[in-house]
Amino acid sequence: MIHPTAKIHPSVIIDGDVEIGAGTYVAPGAIISAVGGKITIGAKAVILENAIIRSSKDFDCIIGNHTLIGPKASVTGAIIENACFIATGATIFHGSHLQAGTVLAVNGIIHIGTYCPANTFIPINHIGFGNPVKIYAPTEIQEFHADLKKIGFAKYVYGIDTTGLSNTEVYTQLTEKYLSFLG
Repeated sequence: MIHPTAKIHPSVIIDGDVEIGAGTYVAPGAIISAVGGKITIGAKAVILENAIIRSSKDFDCIIGNHTLIGPKASVTGAIIENACFIATGATIFHGSHLQAGTVLAVNGIIHIGTYCPANTFIPINHIGFGNPVKIYAPTEIQEFHADLKKIGFAKYVYGIDTTGLSNTEVYTQLTEKYLSFLG
């Protein structure tokens, strides 16, 4: 359901179980795609050009009131509370929860299952990961990858145990699992 006072540019793609609140603005080129899950966008939110908002089978996406999602940002299966700012090119992954007032700066990343307390700030080009969030600088990418590997992206998002599998086997299972969500 799209509230009658929401302003949605004609080029926006909306697919699946999507709810958009009163007074929200969605700019040209945005894609809002609920694949197997639901997307709820609150009142007076702003979704700017070419942003991508997605849900998945196991991860609904909720965006609060007065939250701004910048141009070319990507949000998948996360909870973003009221009055957050997600800058240009930022990415938020499955199962993350951003409390009110969180700021994710340009090209920043909040990775799977991350919890950001109120007013968290993730600087430009940094990665937030963990519960509670730990912020990794670009120079700490090896440490981040080691911590991410402990959880396992494919296992967390798609339920695929990658133990002993080659990359080819992992990505074959991943695409098969994703396609199964489409019916």
